[in-house]
Amino acid sequence: MRLRPRLSPVMDRFLAGQFFGPFMVCVAAFTAAYLLGDMFDRFNDLIRYGGLGLLGLEYFALKVPLIVTQILPVACLAGVLLGFAILNRSGEVLACQQLGISRLEMAIPVMFVALLIASFNFLLSETVVPRATRQAKYLYHVEMKKRQLQSVFSDKRIWIRLRSGFASADAYDKKKAELQGVTVYHIGEDYSVKDIVYADRADWNGHQWVPHGIKDFSLEPNGNVTAASADRLRLALKPADFSILRLDPDEFSLWELDEYISSLKRKGLDPGGYLVDRDLKYATPVSCLIMVALGMALSLDPLPRHLSLGRSFGLAIAIGFGYWLAFGITSSFGRSGLMSAWWAAWLPNIVFSLIALSIFLLGEER
Repeated sequence: MRLRPRLSPVMDRFLAGQFFGPFMVCVAAFTAAYLLGDMFDRFNDLIRYGGLGLLGLEYFALKVPLIVTQILPVACLAGVLLGFAILNRSGEVLACQQLGISRLEMAIPVMFVALLIASFNFLLSETVVPRATRQAKYLYHVEMKKRQLQSVFSDKRIWIRLRSGFASADAYDKKKAELQGVTVYHIGEDYSVKDIVYADRADWNGHQWVPHGIKDFSLEPNGNVTAASADRLRLALKPADFSILRLDPDEFSLWELDEYISSLKRKGLDPGGYLVDRDLKYATPVSCLIMVALGMALSLDPLPRHLSLGRSFGLAIAIGFGYWLAFGITSSFGRSGLMSAWWAAWLPNIVFSLIALSIFLLGEER
């Protein structure tokens, strides 16, 4: 059986451009909508702390890279549906098929552009996003809200400057408001360590930190160490103070996240949701390819050919919402331990890939 020659480069560029133009418009529109929603969400803080000036503009500008990586999959789907809705309305897709051009041949140049977008998404999330997101958090919590940065990360460990000395913690769980592996060093006037208080963990009850597995070690001038019981952990900080310094997964590059997970495991701590977030760093860029494949399957199938631009856009929003809803559900299951990290990150991709493949294979070629 002799195979027909591939499409000409002119036709490849035409089909790729038919997708890329609406895709860029969707990226700009979704990014603007996301920023506007975020601005309204933080409007009270922006008014209260004077964040409507240059500082606020810098903050939202630094959030753009993260927003772009998050909306790229939905923008890919919307770009395909809108671009091919225009072709379907003018009958150009039908003309291509009458000339013997298969759906697969029309999909190849678009999928190639999608591969470039997925690669761009991954590179952006690994290079620009971590630094920009950290700086945006610093601007919002420290410079805008005028909070004092009392603690820093050193070798992925939290260190806190207190009035009577220092405190350190292995990790901080924002959702549980829990510190893990807490050590408080009390220092005398001569800057010598007077005693050390250690707790396996400390939970915030709304008023103070409640320690668990607490031990108190007093250091005498002669070098002897005396262990004593303790019931309080004097830590004059609230959970909001730790939000300044706790690194969210978006602030890690992939190798930093791997290093942090390994560090937690070496200390005997459960990395928990960080395992899911690590797999999501691979799954999210791949979702750009899957959304384009699904959009192509829907656009080249006979049923949706008569959709208007408005309906195509609405369909993209509906599918995108369902996709991110599935991601949210499986991610929550993974972070809570009800599902393995790999399945939590990749199950939505697998499901939507099968949907796209089924529509493409079962769709009528005409």
